[in-house]
Amino acid sequence: MNFDWQKVARLVLLSRALDRLEVEQLTPQGVVKYQFSAGGHELVQVLLALPLDHPHDAATVYYRSRPFILASGLKVREALAGSMDRTGSPSAGRDVGVVFNLPRRAGATILPSSGDVGAQYTPAAGWAQSIEYCAKTLG
Repeated sequence: MNFDWQKVARLVLLSRALDRLEVEQLTPQGVVKYQFSAGGHELVQVLLALPLDHPHDAATVYYRSRPFILASGLKVREALAGSMDRTGSPSAGRDVGVVFNLPRRAGATILPSSGDVGAQYTPAAGWAQSIEYCAKTLG
């Protein structure tokens, strides 16, 4: 796989900068209630997300997957709005800021996620089953 390493670095550093902003400023100020850092997970998530560019590609994520979602097209404004439980985030402020779903933009469709670790497998199995059904039953 040929990566645009400048894009990879930008996304990794962006994720780290968002984490730092939340940890050092927004959480202590009470603007962000829950901060779940993706520290140490950024590079692998970005590298996994970027090749998912087929229109049928989808992914399920968990609450520390912001780097993956940024690489899939989440905007910085949306990420911060999500963290602050505000409108302008993909959930319109109805989650804890780390539970995302995202229609296809720059990469994979992000299926609805849960804050529970391991809960991402059910939507992934459903997505796979629907693809198989479409291919085998609907043609």
